[in-house]
Amino acid sequence: MKFRLCAAALAAAMTVPAASAHTSYLLPTTFTTSEGTFVTLEASFSEDFFVPEIAVDSDNYHLVRPDGTRGDFQSITPFRQMVVLESPLEAQGTYRFTTGVRLGRTSRLALVDGEWKPVFEPGAAVPENATKVITSQTETVADVYVTKGAPTRPAVDAAIGRLAFRPETHPSEIYLGEGFALGVSFDGAPLAGQTVTLYRDGGDYEDPKYHKELATDTEGHLDISFDKPGIYLLMTRHRADAPAGSGTDERSYTTSLTFEVLR
Repeated sequence: MKFRLCAAALAAAMTVPAASAHTSYLLPTTFTTSEGTFVTLEASFSEDFFVPEIAVDSDNYHLVRPDGTRGDFQSITPFRQMVVLESPLEAQGTYRFTTGVRLGRTSRLALVDGEWKPVFEPGAAVPENATKVITSQTETVADVYVTKGAPTRPAVDAAIGRLAFRPETHPSEIYLGEGFALGVSFDGAPLAGQTVTLYRDGGDYEDPKYHKELATDTEGHLDISFDKPGIYLLMTRHRADAPAGSGTDERSYTTSLTFEVLR
């Protein structure tokens, strides 16, 4: 029978600290261009954005063209701390560049005194006082949009992954005085009260450091305002039962979106 986490267990699981705090991101050399013919992007896992730490090893890198069709990167070059990707910008409109759905490491979680504690290392012993042990796997998606000429919607509205941001404001038209409206969904259903974390490029140099935690409303909707232009990363995590046949009890989903706020 498929294992199902009760609501209390899910809430407790969200308190697991981690080494899992690294988040994948995609960062392009430009977010908008009028006549550019090429774009280069870096992909990495990091805790300090946008400082690359661990290269994103994905076999599902791809792009969504302005007409909504799927395409491949022209080149993918892996390094130790980042992957460098290149793609031509042939058509006018908005492109979506993505790591695609990426399955990561598996681990065990042990329920100890009402809290889920990770048991990461292979062969590591489960605490003797654990009352339950489950298996978990990470699933991540990192996206970014680049627009050549006038913004278009097909690539923005394409579905990628179970945990998704649904931009209402076009990601290439986020302005300082207008903000960013979007929804957060899981399997197409709105996630109410979902925690979403916002980072800003260079935010670690600010005092205090720039880091915001926001929550969606009852309809899974979020309106974000900004006090400075710049490059931002939006990230959210969600735990749920793994799909049937996955080989683990649950999955820990993380989705990120890099975007630019203009004056």
